[in-house]
Amino acid sequence: MGFFQTLQEKLDWLMVEINKPKLAAKANFFRLLAVSQKAWLWVRDSLKSLQQWERNKWMLLVINDMIDKLTEWASLAEAMESQSYFFKSDEIELIRSTEITWNMVQTLEEIADDLESSQEVSAKVKKASMYPIMMIGLTIVAVVVLLIKVFPTIIDMYWDPEQLPGITKFMLSASEYLQWNWYKLLILVIWIVVAYNTMYSNWLIFKIWVDKLLLMIPVVRDVVKLYYMSRFASLLSQFYAAWVSPVISFKLLSSIFDNFHYKRKMVEIRNSINAWFSIYDSLDWSDLFDPILVQIINVWENTWALSNVLWRIAPFYETSLKNNIDALMAVLEPLLMWFIAAVIGTLLWSIYLPMADMVNQIW
Repeated sequence: MGFFQTLQEKLDWLMVEINKPKLAAKANFFRLLAVSQKAWLWVRDSLKSLQQWERNKWMLLVINDMIDKLTEWASLAEAMESQSYFFKSDEIELIRSTEITWNMVQTLEEIADDLESSQEVSAKVKKASMYPIMMIGLTIVAVVVLLIKVFPTIIDMYWDPEQLPGITKFMLSASEYLQWNWYKLLILVIWIVVAYNTMYSNWLIFKIWVDKLLLMIPVVRDVVKLYYMSRFASLLSQFYAAWVSPVISFKLLSSIFDNFHYKRKMVEIRNSINAWFSIYDSLDWSDLFDPILVQIINVWENTWALSNVLWRIAPFYETSLKNNIDALMAVLEPLLMWFIAAVIGTLLWSIYLPMADMVNQIW
C-alpha cells in the first residue's frame, strides 16, 4: 500500500511539474502586477485585469484561484500560499512583508527582475548540461546502430574471421552481443538514470558526495560557486529590503539552496544569528564564498545599506557566472569532439584494418 501511495504521489508531482506555468509566465505575472499597482489599483482589480489578457490556461487557473481567495478577504500572500506549487516560499514571504511596509511595487519589480535573470541563467545552465548529454547519447546510438546493422554486413566480406585483427574480433563480439541483448543495454541506461536520481534524492551521503564533487571539479566549481553567490546576494538583498528578519531570511535561503554544503552554511548562519553572532563570523574562512563578498558583508552588515550594496554586487556575480558557463562550454566542446572522434575512429579502424590486409594479400 505504501509503494502505491508513493507512486501516486510521484505521478501527481510529475503532472504538476508538466502543467506548471513556465518561469517566463511567472516573471510576466509579477511585472504586470507591479505595473497595475503603480496605477493604484486594488490587488483584486489588478488580478482581474490580468485575467482578461492571460492566454495560458494553467496560469488562468492560478489567477482565478487567487481572485477567489482575495474575494474571501485573504491577503495576497495568503492567496499565493494556496498556489505553493507555483510560488516559492521566498516570494510569498517577500509579499507578506511588503504588505506591511507598503513597498509592494518595488518588491514586485525586484521579483520580476530576479526571475528574468534566473531564467537567463537557467537557460545557459541547461544548455551547458544538455549539450554533452545529447552529444554522448547520439554517439552511443550511432555506435550501437553501426555495430548491430552495419558491422555484421561488412565483416561477411572477409574470408577467414579467425584471421581478423584483435580489435576487429572485439568489435565483432560486441556486435553479436548487442544483436541479441540490445534491450539489456537500454534497461541498464534507464536503471542508471533512475538509480542516480533516487540516490541523490533519498540517500544523504550520496548527495553530500556529489555536491562536494561539483565543488572540486575545475571550471565546474567556479560555475557552482558563482551561481550560489549571485543567488545569495540577490535574494538576501530582497529580503532585507522587504524588512524580512535575518533569521527568517536565512531559513528561506536554506530551503531554496539545493547544494547540501551551501544549505548547511545557511543553517549555520541562522544559528549564529540566533546566538547573537554576525553573518561575517559564520562566513569568515569559508571557501564557499568569495572573500570580497565576505569583506563587503563585514563592512556593511551593521548599517542600513547592506541591502543596497548586495543588490549592486549581485549583477557582477551573475555576469561572471554567464562568462564562466561560456568558458565551460568552450572547454567541453573540443573534449567531446575528441571523445566522439576516438570512438567512431576506433570503430572505423576495426573495419578498415582487415580490409587493408585483404588488399595487401591480393597484391
